[in-house]
Amino acid sequence: MSDYQGKRFKASQIPDPSKPGAARAVRQGRTSSPQQPHAPRPVTPTSHRRQDTPTAYRPSSYGTAKKQARTTRQLSDAPSNYAEQPRKKRRSIIPILLIIVGIGLIVAAAAIFINAQIGYKQASDSYQKIEKQYVSDKDASGVPIIDFDALAQTNPEVVGWIYAPSTNINYPVVQTNNNSKYLNTLFDGTSNASGAIFLDSDDTAPGMVDQQTTIYGHHMNDGSMFNVISDTTDQATFDSIEYVYYITRDATYKLRPLATKVVEDTYAKARTPNFEGDDGLKNYLSEMLDGASAVASDATDRAASATKVVTLVTCRSLSLSNTRAVMVLTPVEE
Repeated sequence: MSDYQGKRFKASQIPDPSKPGAARAVRQGRTSSPQQPHAPRPVTPTSHRRQDTPTAYRPSSYGTAKKQARTTRQLSDAPSNYAEQPRKKRRSIIPILLIIVGIGLIVAAAAIFINAQIGYKQASDSYQKIEKQYVSDKDASGVPIIDFDALAQTNPEVVGWIYAPSTNINYPVVQTNNNSKYLNTLFDGTSNASGAIFLDSDDTAPGMVDQQTTIYGHHMNDGSMFNVISDTTDQATFDSIEYVYYITRDATYKLRPLATKVVEDTYAKARTPNFEGDDGLKNYLSEMLDGASAVASDATDRAASATKVVTLVTCRSLSLSNTRAVMVLTPVEE
């Protein structure tokens, strides 16, 4: 045993609890006793322990937290109602929008159709009026006799008249300094999608002067203008047209169809007035016969001997590409 452990405390070293400051000295360790035993802490009965304090004494924020928790629990049940209602509204709105769009499309289509019919009627009335006023009669072969002087008073840009028996082609032909004016302008000057039949602006008027005379006309869905030219890609329709007449002030040209071919709208040879070289026209006609949709039975011989041709050009129906139907005709006689 060490000296320290063997020492015994003297009575004088034990502070007298009755003296002032003794208790404080004991707590602050100023007593000379190194290990003053402490009185055991009284055991608090179970019913009085502080373990119940959290229930009896809670921070002021606890009530707020409880309210927030209760609010959170309430909101946790709410999304099913809040989310479901907008979804139902969207489901009910979409069919209504589709119906509105459908009605709008129907109305637009109806308006386009009605407008087109009005345009067809306007153009038909205009050209029928012109025919009655300026075609006096027909000659012995059934070719119209045109009063060009009177016709020029209505439109001084008139250069000729084109007529194809057994078809609807019976129109005046005009020419100006561009190939766009008469795409949407009738012969009488009225704005209309049917346009007019016109001579290429690069050709020498009144036509049948250059090696190739190119004449344009729309393919209209009501069968008017050059609609039948597009149909001649069918061999039977092609064969049904025996002759076409091109009439000017000075002459009437009787023409026979040589071939009809579908070409791209960028195919410049179909509107070339004169070809280079002695065999330029011959080579062009040989190229037209190659891959043609419809050809005459004697097309090869006529193409080899032709010195002039008339080419009728129109748009293709139901075509997604920019193609043209081109009918080439050779003169039989003047």
